[in-house]
Amino acid sequence: MDYDHAKKAENYVLFGTRKRSPSELERKRKVMRPLVEDSLERKVENDVLDVALKWFDDTIDASGYIRTVARLTGVVGENASQKPICATDLGWGPVNKTYKWPDFANREAGPGERTGTLPYMAGDVINERSLHSPDVCAEDKPFVHEAIHDVESLLWVLVRLCLTRKGPGINMRREEELDDKSPSYNKELRDMVVALFEGTDEVLKANKSSLHRHWRSFEWKVIAHFHPYFEPLKPYVRRWWTTLILGYEYRAEEFYDIHDHIIRILDEAIQEIGKTVSEDDEATKAEINRRKIHKERLLATFRRQESVTPPLASSPLSSLLSSPQSLRNTPQRHAVSQEDPESPSERLHVQKKLKR
Repeated sequence: MDYDHAKKAENYVLFGTRKRSPSELERKRKVMRPLVEDSLERKVENDVLDVALKWFDDTIDASGYIRTVARLTGVVGENASQKPICATDLGWGPVNKTYKWPDFANREAGPGERTGTLPYMAGDVINERSLHSPDVCAEDKPFVHEAIHDVESLLWVLVRLCLTRKGPGINMRREEELDDKSPSYNKELRDMVVALFEGTDEVLKANKSSLHRHWRSFEWKVIAHFHPYFEPLKPYVRRWWTTLILGYEYRAEEFYDIHDHIIRILDEAIQEIGKTVSEDDEATKAEINRRKIHKERLLATFRRQESVTPPLASSPLSSLLSSPQSLRNTPQRHAVSQEDPESPSERLHVQKKLKR
């Protein structure tokens, strides 16, 4: 389903299915191998060359794809292993893996508007065009909301937390740095928060476009302003961002297998950060305690409501239908006490809409 377009795909297109004869494959490998290995100063396995050739017919394009992915994923460099690079080192699936993609070619979008929370929209979505592959959204082709756009949206949620918070839980906003009347005011940080999350529609569009066009600036414009508490997350956010860029730029493995790539990054982050960050951190302990207290207060509220809820007959539906008064007297079972001082209170951004 593509919910933004209110349409369902009945047909699918298989990607990553290009097959070559053994002789043609070997010929292309011989052309590509020196182009890749001399540049990376590393040997590569055949599966790396073969996966790239699934997506690109031209050996120059396929070689460039391999070199870029290897460098951006950190497979090559001073501290990298010197063993031959294989497909799994680059996060790629097996050579014979194909991708079943919904085909909306014969379906038209229904009436309505594309909706979403603007600060967290992917750059393509908020601008309603492809920022990396203009030909994908030519005048005769409608813009398509892809899976990779949702993965980018999730990244922006995490980025905002890293920019505006200084630890876990409520009352942990970086107010002293974001308030222009504070002695600790950080104008660069405040400007970036406004540029990406709190500016006008046009400001958000322009800055998302700029970051995608100059994607390396993500490091010094965004990651550099993370609060020190989130320092362990930086390498994983970098990889998330570069994986998105690879997906947008090449529309190959990282585009069609984006979920597996990001899940792999998140799993690694949880495992590695868990080794260095413990619940002994004072802010973490305070937040865990706050949540326990908040949970108990919520449970107490529900128990009080349960105690005044009239017992239902053996047939709940018939009982309710026969006694409308009981509906009016039944408390809201899922209401949260407004007197709970531990309830988080933070401004929520109203959902906005973009005309299609």
